[in-house]
Amino acid sequence: MFSGSLNFLIGREHNRGLLAAAEKARIADKSDTPVTRVTLRYAGAADGQRLAQLAELDSSLAPRGATLVAEVDGRLRAALPLDGGHPIADPFHRGAELIELLRMRARQLALGR
Repeated sequence: MFSGSLNFLIGREHNRGLLAAAEKARIADKSDTPVTRVTLRYAGAADGQRLAQLAELDSSLAPRGATLVAEVDGRLRAALPLDGGHPIADPFHRGAELIELLRMRARQLALGR
């Protein structure tokens, strides 16, 4: 009978420890998670230099004409020419996902016309 009570107490303490560890991990995850802002927009005349730098990173030519761009936390990471030209992206970041977002946005804009 004593061992049953002892097992219960040990189990309860173990459960409290697990709950405390889970809460600590949950709080740590919230504070360590970076906030990322992705902006999809039309490129403007002021983006010329940034597009040239992005194209250089991608070993491509900078797009000319109407272009959609993707910025991550204010940094230009991908561009999609709307004339059907070759998209460009920063090879050191998740460019494929951004290009897919730009393609999706281009389709939305085309449907709205």
